[in-house]
Amino acid sequence: MSFILKKRYGQNFLIDQNILNKISNLINSENLNILEIGPGNGKLTDGIILKKPSLLTLIEIDIDLIKYLSQKYSFYKKINLINADILDYEIKDYYQLIISNLPYNISSQILVKLSTMRKQPDTLILMFQKEFAQRLLDKKLNSINSLIRCFYNIKLNFNVSKNCYRPIPKVDSSVLTFNKLKKKIININEINKFIIFKRNLFSHKRKSLKNLLKKYNLKNEFDLNLRVEDLNLDELVKIFRATSS
Repeated sequence: MSFILKKRYGQNFLIDQNILNKISNLINSENLNILEIGPGNGKLTDGIILKKPSLLTLIEIDIDLIKYLSQKYSFYKKINLINADILDYEIKDYYQLIISNLPYNISSQILVKLSTMRKQPDTLILMFQKEFAQRLLDKKLNSINSLIRCFYNIKLNFNVSKNCYRPIPKVDSSVLTFNKLKKKIININEINKFIIFKRNLFSHKRKSLKNLLKKYNLKNEFDLNLRVEDLNLDELVKIFRATSS
């Protein structure tokens, strides 16, 4: 079946079966409660089903694709189809695994949402634009990885050529796995304040902490001659808590 791709949804279908197999083979357990975001025409979904999930929920924004998927998987009783925009949809259930080939234009927003949910999944397997993936993997802190690393370890699995898609995008991609930390580095009730705090620091990352935090009485507890990108995550969180107390 052919589909009319809708540019507003950032649709690019992964067509390389080898890559699809490599992604689904990252699922290392059966009987998982899995959420797939943006299943498209179900090519990756087919591989997920072979991993025998206890329940597979598909969230797809495109109503035409929902109709197609509903017919395609009418035989499969363990699939739950939801027609919704993931950014607007409230995820109330707990999923052990969330998997997706994310639209490039909203990938950071989705990642922040998934990482900061109250019922955080144990594992995320997500594909991103390669450049964005490198920001997440960067050893130095930046505005996005400083938040995600409070909840997850991040691992690069493999890169994916743009030629594996139709239509062909302008950039290559990377598949990352996020494994939940045994102990969160910040608490759920600190998230909003931490996001505002680190956003302010990283938007002025060329300035010293002394200049950025001069309204706070931080005494001699921290080396304020450093820039925010020179800190490790534990140091950043300690400074955050010192300015929040």
